[in-house]
Amino acid sequence: MSEFHAYADGAALPELLGHSPQVTILTALLSESDVDLSITHISDIADIHRTTVHDHIDGLIALNVVKKTREVAGTPMYSINKQSEVAEDLAQLEWDLLDAIAEQ
Repeated sequence: MSEFHAYADGAALPELLGHSPQVTILTALLSESDVDLSITHISDIADIHRTTVHDHIDGLIALNVVKKTREVAGTPMYSINKQSEVAEDLAQLEWDLLDAIAEQ
């Protein structure tokens, strides 16, 4: 069993923006923003196939919202790019949406 939980547990961004692979990957990384994750861990949290993460991670890096942080035993690790204004805005949007849902 993974130490991580599926991103869908309480995530608001996919409800607003749809459940595209990019949104689910970003939501997974936002949910674990204090650690960097392998493709396998991202796929576990996002509840999507590893191949899907591989297919989309470079595009998210190109948009500067995800960054490759390091390699562990040859395995690349990724995190949300905390220096990205767009990533910061997405994180804030997630919190604002969760607050709005809680108020309902």
